[in-house]
Amino acid sequence: MFVTAISLLALLAGYVYFSAEPAKNEPAQHLLTTKVLEPETKQVAKKSEPKPAHIEVTETIPEPISQSFQLLAKAYASDLEMPAYSRPLSADDKHLLEPNAYVPQAVTLEGGASASIVLSQYRYSYPQAIDVRLEVQGLAVSAVTVQLQAESVGSEDILANDAMLQSTQGWTAQLDAEPEWDGPLQVSVTFHANGKQQTLKTGIVYSNPVATITGVDASRSGGSDMLIPVQLDVKQAGYYRLRANLYTEDNQPIALLTNTEKLSAGTTEITLRAYKAVLKHQSGPYLLGSFVLERRPAIPGEATRYGDSDKPFYQLEYFALEQLTDEPWQPDAAEQQRLQFLQKMAGQQ
Repeated sequence: MFVTAISLLALLAGYVYFSAEPAKNEPAQHLLTTKVLEPETKQVAKKSEPKPAHIEVTETIPEPISQSFQLLAKAYASDLEMPAYSRPLSADDKHLLEPNAYVPQAVTLEGGASASIVLSQYRYSYPQAIDVRLEVQGLAVSAVTVQLQAESVGSEDILANDAMLQSTQGWTAQLDAEPEWDGPLQVSVTFHANGKQQTLKTGIVYSNPVATITGVDASRSGGSDMLIPVQLDVKQAGYYRLRANLYTEDNQPIALLTNTEKLSAGTTEITLRAYKAVLKHQSGPYLLGSFVLERRPAIPGEATRYGDSDKPFYQLEYFALEQLTDEPWQPDAAEQQRLQFLQKMAGQQ
C-alpha cells in the first residue's frame, strides 16, 4: 500500500507538470507574468540646473489708449496747478454756476410732436412749493394732471396730485409742500391726446433741511488763502460738504470754493478758502452764493441729505490782497503719484 501510494503521487505530479505546460504553437493566453521592478538604491548625483537668464519685458500701450492717457495726464496736470478747494470759474461753466438747475428733456410723440416737464429747480427744501409746467409742441392735449409720489421701489403712496391749468406758457400747477416730503420724489404728468392717455415722468430731490446757512463773517488772511467763515445752524451732526461760488460785485464768476468738515449740532461755522492765484487781482467787494450744502452718508446705503441757505447770496466786503503770501501751490504726494502714473501710461516717462 505504501508503494502504491508513492506511485500514485508520482503519477499525479507528472500529470500536473505536463498538463500545465502549454502545447506547442498555441499562444499561452492564460499565462500572465508580472515582473515588479524594485527601485534602485544607488544614489544619482543631481545635476545643477542653469539659472534662467534675466529677461526684461517692455509693454507697449496701444496708440489709442496712449492718446487717451495723454489727454488725461494733461487735464490732471492742469488741475494740479490750483488746489482742489479753490477752482477758477468762467462763464462757460454752466453746470457749476447753476448747480441746482433742472434740465428739461423733450419726449418725442406720434406725428413729430413733443412734450416735456419743466421745473424751476432739481433740489427743493421744505417749505418750497413745486411749480410744474407741461410744454407740448405740435399736439392738442386735454385733461392734464400732475402727481407726486416717493421714488423708492415698491412705493405707491401718492403725496400730492392736482389738475393742471392751461396758460400762455403751457399747462401749469403748483404743489404745496408737506413736512413728510423727504428724499427722491417722482413727478408724473398725465394727459389725453388723440384718444390716448400718455404719462411723462421725471425725478427730483426734496429735503427737510438738515442745516441752514445763516450768514458770512468778515474774511481774513491765512497764508496764500483768503479765509471766508460761513455761519450755519446745524440740526443733524455729521460730515458736511459745502460748495459755493465766488463772484465779483457785478456777478462775474471767480472761483468755486469747497470744504468738508465734521460739524456738531447747533450754531457753528465752516471755512471756505480762496487761493490768491484764482482771485486774479480782484480785491472785492465779492458775492458768495450758489450754495450746495450736503450731509455726507455716514454708512453705506445711507442717503445724502441737504441743507439750505437763508439767502441766495451774501456780500463780502473789500479785501486787501496784499495780506496774502505768494507761496506756490504744491500738490500732495498722492496727487503727484497719480500724475506720474498717468504720464507713464501716456508714454511721457
